[in-house]
Amino acid sequence: MIILLVALLEIILLILAAVLFAFFMVPLFFYGAPFLPSYRRQKRQILEPLFELARPAPGRKFVDLGSGDGRVVMEFARAGFDSWGVEFNPALAWWSRLAIKRFGLKNAHIIKKSFWKIDLGSFDIIYIYQLTSINALLADKFKKELKTGALIISAGFFLPNFELVKKEGIFWVYRN
Repeated sequence: MIILLVALLEIILLILAAVLFAFFMVPLFFYGAPFLPSYRRQKRQILEPLFELARPAPGRKFVDLGSGDGRVVMEFARAGFDSWGVEFNPALAWWSRLAIKRFGLKNAHIIKKSFWKIDLGSFDIIYIYQLTSINALLADKFKKELKTGALIISAGFFLPNFELVKKEGIFWVYRN
């Protein structure tokens, strides 16, 4: 009896490990970083200098590439930006849309798609929380698609081939 329980527990742990691997690690190899929030909800104030630097204005569009649970998208929407998130993971895209609806944010939107397939030409502020290796690939996309003067905010990792405008806490700020 105990052997059966141990075997069942091992099977359950193996399935759990496979699910966690698929959720967190597979996106790392194919689409970018696994989901990991760039800040805790109760530490929203770390974004406030970015709001001032980006200056919300009518018609200015913000996008978070790999928006995860949508927390950055929602905070930029609350700060007055036309705010967009691009998330490939269907569970996180659904969760983000649910939170946006719950908070009644009419200027926040989530696109369930790979950010590699999004044309960035209409965005003024781009936010990324990706590994440096992904940032290197994104730099090429940014050079091709972004309008002159677009602001790029990278959380935690530098963006190669762009001139750093400002370092604000964990954020590296660049201008195209």
